[in-house]
Amino acid sequence: SEVGSVAGGGRYDNLVGMFDPKKKTPCVGVSLGIERIFSVLENRLANKGEKTRTTEVEAFVATAQKNLHEERMKILVDLWDAGIKAEHTYKKSPKILGQLQYCEESGIPLAIIIGESELKKGEVTLREVSTRAERSVPREKLVDEIKTWLSNNQQK
Repeated sequence: SEVGSVAGGGRYDNLVGMFDPKKKTPCVGVSLGIERIFSVLENRLANKGEKTRTTEVEAFVATAQKNLHEERMKILVDLWDAGIKAEHTYKKSPKILGQLQYCEESGIPLAIIIGESELKKGEVTLREVSTRAERSVPREKLVDEIKTWLSNNQQK
C-alpha cells in the first residue's frame, strides 16, 4: 500500500529576510513523517509474521499464587543486579494466563514462573514465551540461564 511522502525539505533563504530585510541568511529545513515510517516498518514486520515489541523488558516474573510478592521481588532484584531488564505484575492475586498473555502481547521473550512447590525444591520454571517451551531451572542458576539464552537469542 502507498504511504505517501515520508520526508520533505528545501532551502528557505528568503524566509528570514521576511522578518529582517537587512539580513540575508541562508537556511535549509527538513521534515520527517515518523508515524508514516513506523507504519511502514510495522507492516513489514506483520508481513513476515512478526510483531513490534512494545517494551524492552527481557524477562517477566509470574506466579498464579498469592503471597509470593516477596519472592518475586527477590528474583527481580537478582535480575536487575545482573543487568537484565525485568518486571512483574503488582496485583495481589494475579492470574497466570493473564501474565503470560501480557508477555506475548508485549513481546517479552522469557517468563519466570514461580510457585510454592517450585520454591520448596529451589527451582523456578523458565518459559520461552514465543515457543511456550518450559524447563525447570535451579534458582541459583537462573541469572546465568537467562543471560545465556539472551546472548544466543538476541532480540532485534
